[in-house]
Amino acid sequence: MNKKLLTIVFVLCAIVSQLHGQDDPVRVIDHNTGKAVPFAHLKVTNLQTNYAKYYVTDTAGIAHFTINHPVVVLVSYVGYKNYSDTLLPKNKAIIRLIPEIMSIDELVVTAQYTPVSADKSLYKVKVINNMQIQKKAAYDLAGLLRTQMNIRLSQDGAIGTGMSMQGLSGENVKILINGVPVIGRLNGVIDLSQINLQQAQQVELIEGPMSVIYGSNALAGVINIISRENTDEKFNLNINSYFETVGVYNFDALAGYRRGKHSFVVTAGRNFFDGFSSTSSGRVMEWKPKRQVNADVDYGIYLSKLNIKAHLSHFDELLQSKGDLLPPYFEKAFDNYFQTKRTTGKLSFATKGSNFFTSDNSVSLYDRTRTLWYNNLSLLEKTHIEDDVTRFKALLSRSIYTYKYDPFDIGLQTGYDLNVEWADGQRIGNETKNITDLALFMSVQYKPVSYLSLQPGVRAAYNSRYKSPVVYAFHLKAGPFKNFLLRTSYSSGFRSPSLKELYMNFVDVNHNIIGNTELKAETSGNVQLAVTKKVSSHKFIADFEFNLFANNINNIITLAEMPDKSYTYVNLDIYKTRGYNLKFHLFMKAGLDATIGYGMIGNSGNTEATDHQYIWSPEVTSEVSYNIPGNNIVLSAFYKYTGEVPKFLVDESGDVTTSKIKDYHTLDVSLTKKFLNDHFTIGIGGKNLFDITNITTGASQDGIHDGSASSIPIAWGRTAFIKLSYDLRGNKRPK
Repeated sequence: MNKKLLTIVFVLCAIVSQLHGQDDPVRVIDHNTGKAVPFAHLKVTNLQTNYAKYYVTDTAGIAHFTINHPVVVLVSYVGYKNYSDTLLPKNKAIIRLIPEIMSIDELVVTAQYTPVSADKSLYKVKVINNMQIQKKAAYDLAGLLRTQMNIRLSQDGAIGTGMSMQGLSGENVKILINGVPVIGRLNGVIDLSQINLQQAQQVELIEGPMSVIYGSNALAGVINIISRENTDEKFNLNINSYFETVGVYNFDALAGYRRGKHSFVVTAGRNFFDGFSSTSSGRVMEWKPKRQVNADVDYGIYLSKLNIKAHLSHFDELLQSKGDLLPPYFEKAFDNYFQTKRTTGKLSFATKGSNFFTSDNSVSLYDRTRTLWYNNLSLLEKTHIEDDVTRFKALLSRSIYTYKYDPFDIGLQTGYDLNVEWADGQRIGNETKNITDLALFMSVQYKPVSYLSLQPGVRAAYNSRYKSPVVYAFHLKAGPFKNFLLRTSYSSGFRSPSLKELYMNFVDVNHNIIGNTELKAETSGNVQLAVTKKVSSHKFIADFEFNLFANNINNIITLAEMPDKSYTYVNLDIYKTRGYNLKFHLFMKAGLDATIGYGMIGNSGNTEATDHQYIWSPEVTSEVSYNIPGNNIVLSAFYKYTGEVPKFLVDESGDVTTSKIKDYHTLDVSLTKKFLNDHFTIGIGGKNLFDITNITTGASQDGIHDGSASSIPIAWGRTAFIKLSYDLRGNKRPK
């Protein structure tokens, strides 16, 4: 009887112990605020069996598991110190994580063997993450890059917003969206205001020639926009609206759904701009009114050994360029409407494992139609005069195999890159022109010691119109050693003239540019040096950076004025740019995040006006944010000083002279506040607080030019904005 009683007591104790474990789950909270820490990772090891299980806390910071025997719990979460302790069955477990000041480097993918943190990349990669995009209230690439070091923007009423990097024009900057080049260059530039950031997770910038990896159009560097993917949440919904007092009205939405191995993301947006002129000039506006519509669809299937992703995007813009009223009665005018359509389809494959294969394949279509109307305002009638259509098509197939041999810290990456581009239309002479580039490339990563990484690379290519030289690069990263990190590289580059430069005649009321079939290809050499020093404590992290670059480009292609006042593309023998910049970044636990930078960019051409002398232009940038603790409020300010920039002119005698675009300052400020458990965000602020509109170009230094000043548009004046966002995410899918 006693044995039966003991058995019953033992069973009851076991049941009570089990119930006790179920009733006392582990809760993880912030040590300072007492708030729950959701999605923290717990490793629970049974001391008797040495068997470990893994758990993730829910939105209330709770991990549900039973403690029947003593266990060791290891808790980790980004931004907190790791926690380790022994828990007993009868303990009521509340784990308080202590916040830790740490440098959180975003994972970068551009030109990498595998996604790595920015500090481990052999390339100096500048990452602009989604949080920074939100603080700047940037809805297109032009607004995001406006205050970046080493980047200068230019504005054209019909062509849009262009850019230069390291003193080299936008024709030499390759702009990618998830690794696919954006097509549709007019006058050498991709209109940055046509590249929206609605779906962007982050933007990665690499300065300097990337021709070994990305081929032509990458002499100055690469900008790669990385889109968000729905890989963890069962569903997510994001809705945004943006209003700016100049007459900007934007609306967009994103919806994602994940079920099992399948992921779907749909994005759509519609943007409006009323147009702007700094002076009253009738119907003609410096910044043309426009309407933009975009839509994207993404599908992914994630298998045990293979990921397959399909992407389809479409962009449609209508830009109105209204003309002056015509005499004698000033009730009629000629109006130009420019409609741009860009469609891209992409299919990607990626295997999994330490050695893996990736393949990106895409087709891009670009149409730009100029429609001329004769507008009778007294009768409210429009007469169609003519259409002028220009079409570009591009095919990309790019595959890479990556092999890593860990015992000797060796990595090998090899692949092929096929790019085919077609162009046709009235401005191409009603003919179809094409150019093909097929290349094989390879690079090797080697770490002879833990603090030294080497990467030589080479690319051999076939070009259907030009003889492509073998281009090569060598990158070295040393450190971190006593918190110092050094990167240096030498890269050669090659760029064949584009179809636009060879064949396209771009003639309208503001342009008269004739293609040149006699152009030579550009070749280049680039040297880079970057040194970083990091200082940290439990209260702050400080980064000091020094960057140095030098570019030599042979046969650089540029515009030159002809005797009949038209322009055509010509080769200069050699063009050089030099530059350096200093940056200081401070991140404090108290909520302060500040960056200040100073730089100089110099360029020299082989014109009589420059006589191979460098013309230098300074710049200063500053970004400051303060996160008010406990209020979900972030205050931000973005400042840039752009020094005088040289401009080349042609006088009546045909001699090249120099002028300068005057210096100017820009300042943007913003305040963001989160509500409803961070689901709803409101942002307000002001842009261009110094009210910069047009900048004058001064007379030439040698007095040859007539001295009359002209002006170029920089921005559309001082404005205020408000942005409203709603973000809803479902539970993370089970692992």
